[in-house]
Amino acid sequence: MNRRPNPVPRLSGLDWDNLPAVAEAAAATFDALTRDNWGLVAELLDRLPGTPELVAMCEQFDFLDKLLLHQDDDFRVRLHRFRTGYYDRPHDHRWSFASMLLTGSYVHVQYGTNEGFETIDPADLVPRQIRTERAGDQYVLHHTAVHSVTAAPGTISLVLRGPAAKDSFRIIDAPSGDSFTARGSQFETPDQRVAKRMQPSAITTTIADILAARPAISTEGAPK
Repeated sequence: MNRRPNPVPRLSGLDWDNLPAVAEAAAATFDALTRDNWGLVAELLDRLPGTPELVAMCEQFDFLDKLLLHQDDDFRVRLHRFRTGYYDRPHDHRWSFASMLLTGSYVHVQYGTNEGFETIDPADLVPRQIRTERAGDQYVLHHTAVHSVTAAPGTISLVLRGPAAKDSFRIIDAPSGDSFTARGSQFETPDQRVAKRMQPSAITTTIADILAARPAISTEGAPK
């Protein structure tokens, strides 16, 4: 693999179970990525189509695009674009992560930790916090946390995810009572990987759409 320089070295060697440290490092990283009108994000997006190992891990679903901007053994930088109709069901994660909204908003419901989550009756799942995350908001979530998101169309978020802490996570559908366990990509069949892999043409279009969503640069006070 032709490794490119680490764009955010502050995340290297980070203890992702130490959430205060993760929050501090993530805040500095988000600032580095998004300053100068998303300057470093734009640079990473420009590199993406020419980096086969990243292209192979970009994914597209009915209501969500996932672009992988950087990966190494310590962390990944991802960019998510939510389309009309996006919502997910209560779930935990295989890894701890930090998120920052670049545009749009979503309703974020947190249910507590995943203690007993593998066997809980969906009817007993109670929200512990409901808030609206908006552009500029940041948060950090441990892999044991259970949450769900309902996003406004066009919402874009940056995600910094740590190394996998477990092989699987549970997704639960409270209204129907159904649930299932999802596993990491290393456990997927080739057909499963192909089914959700984003095509290069879609990556190019998505990158253009994301860059077009950057805030306009203010010219107030600029030299004339």
